[in-house]
Amino acid sequence: MFCPNCGEKLDSPNQRFCTSCGSEIGSTPFPEVPQIQTEENQVSTPVSLVPVSESKPIKAEGPGSYSKRVFAFAFFSLVLAVIGFVLEFLAFFRFIIPIYIFPRLPGGPVLLTIALVIHFVGIIFGIVSRISSSKARKLEIENTLEKVGRVFAILGIIANFIPLVIINIVLLIISVPFSPPPGPL
Repeated sequence: MFCPNCGEKLDSPNQRFCTSCGSEIGSTPFPEVPQIQTEENQVSTPVSLVPVSESKPIKAEGPGSYSKRVFAFAFFSLVLAVIGFVLEFLAFFRFIIPIYIFPRLPGGPVLLTIALVIHFVGIIFGIVSRISSSKARKLEIENTLEKVGRVFAILGIIANFIPLVIINIVLLIISVPFSPPPGPL
């Protein structure tokens, strides 16, 4: 006889409960049907149950949107640093060379102020790139574009911060009126 619930072979015909599943066996005996038994080796694989709240997000293949954003902001941070350096060079060149030699050469405090703003925006781009870099490391597979963007962001922040300090010092020196030291008349 077999259990009607799980199909396990019963030990004795007068058995009231199944030893495998624990279900109650009815009092009417079931006719035994000869069955060909086949043995299958089943390998039990360990199954780990992970709660949904603890599962990590799936990382996409290749550079994702955050990696591209990291590189773009870092690249523009470096470009703004170069543009700021050019404007500073023109402004300092104007201080060195008098107006009567190159009258159409732009320069002066206006260019230094523009360079100051450009370097400030470059620092902001570098910081945004670093923030996007931390998001890219969490949500995407680590890739070369994101690594290069991280390095460029640090270089962009440094390349924009140092001239920013120098420009402020130069503008402070320019704004102080020059007066010769008092001496004997």
